[in-house]
Amino acid sequence: MSEERKRLGEVLTKLLPQAAKPVKKLTLSERLIWTALVLVIYEAMSSTALYGVSVSPTQASPLLLNIIFASNIGTLTTLGIGPIVTGGLILQLLVGAEILRLDLKKSEDRALFTALSKVFTLVIAIFQGAAYILAGYFGTLTPTTQLLVFAQLFFATIVIMLMDELVQKGWGLGSGISLFIAAGVAGQIFSDLFSPLILQDGYFHGVVLAIIQGLFTPEGIGPLFIRHVAQRGDILGLISTVSIILSLIYLEGVRVNIPISHSRYSGFRGTYPIKLLYVSNVPVIFASTIFTNIYYLSTIVWSRYNTDNSNPILNLLGTFTVSEGATQPIPTGGLAYYTLGPSNFTEAVADPVRSLAFVGLMVGFCLMLGRFWITVGGLSPERVADQLIAAGMQVPGFRRSPVIISSILRRYIYTVAIIGSIIVGLLASTANYVNAFGTGTGLLLMIGILYQYYQILVRERVAETYPALARLVGEE
Repeated sequence: MSEERKRLGEVLTKLLPQAAKPVKKLTLSERLIWTALVLVIYEAMSSTALYGVSVSPTQASPLLLNIIFASNIGTLTTLGIGPIVTGGLILQLLVGAEILRLDLKKSEDRALFTALSKVFTLVIAIFQGAAYILAGYFGTLTPTTQLLVFAQLFFATIVIMLMDELVQKGWGLGSGISLFIAAGVAGQIFSDLFSPLILQDGYFHGVVLAIIQGLFTPEGIGPLFIRHVAQRGDILGLISTVSIILSLIYLEGVRVNIPISHSRYSGFRGTYPIKLLYVSNVPVIFASTIFTNIYYLSTIVWSRYNTDNSNPILNLLGTFTVSEGATQPIPTGGLAYYTLGPSNFTEAVADPVRSLAFVGLMVGFCLMLGRFWITVGGLSPERVADQLIAAGMQVPGFRRSPVIISSILRRYIYTVAIIGSIIVGLLASTANYVNAFGTGTGLLLMIGILYQYYQILVRERVAETYPALARLVGEE
């Protein structure tokens, strides 16, 4: 069986495109340059309109959840990292649930996992690319133009997949997926702060410029506290964004420290930290992916069989309308309407039932998926206990047994997982109601990613400054 997996991995590796590893370990400066280069290429793709499509690349999508996929409708990044994220999550779930039995400690199984993740990515790209075209996102296209647009979306996904692999194989820092998400959210926040575009209310889109403008107008800055326009960029959003960012930075540092010691060297003592956000942003990513795919499927069904919203059964899945000058369906009822949720303060106040339903769905899914991720993601008390035992550690005052250590860990892990899932679910769902820049999901992802990059930079700087220490901990 092991040989079969090895051969399968080798065959898929040869057939699928891949990025080569650097022949030598790059310096931190070189890796930063490569990281910046990959980001520039992605941003260039995000500004390049699809050939044969009349949809403006700057046209706002009603699906704000797309921010987790770093996508831009009508451009080469229309699918963004969606196929990579969705395919990777599905494969991770299959492995974690032992439906697909792979031992990622073995090199041949890791190679097969990487190859299968590419296969899943390409399959999801085919599905999502077809979904965009069939749902009418790009208007009415001829069959030839549909094939041309589909080919552009598919090959753009391959390029994005290779850039992500390039970063992860040592050319850059972190992962391309994280880089693209953080850059997309940061770009949205920067736009809401400093965009010079004039909106319908006569003020600049960017709240900083709008406040300066308001100081020299008879109306003052009063109308800027809550702006009843489609885009964000008001004082309420500025206050809520700063508050959420500060709260997330604080929450990232909250943890429970369990004392541990080495079983052979009694003088070596330390702590095993269990973060309050133990499951991180994974529940939100899972929930957002599910909600996004519900939207995709419902728009396809609506565009094909229920454009007049007359079928009561299909209306349960979703009813839609297309506003003047837009090509993307906007949900008006059904499951798609409540899983999307209000996108700003005005919408939340206008439909409180939808607002509360979305909060309930997001928090409920985060709780369920957070608990599930602990089991399949290698974060369970039993798995952590085995890791500590394998590292020669124990909890002082207790017998060095996996059963005992896991029982101690269980008291904290499941509690912080529940609390953390509720917190991220509430932040992701309610931040939009107070016009937070970058959406609640985007802020959660961006702060988590930036915190990881901070840790990577510190580790890389220490490794360069103290190479002997890097060799000791296995960095080289």
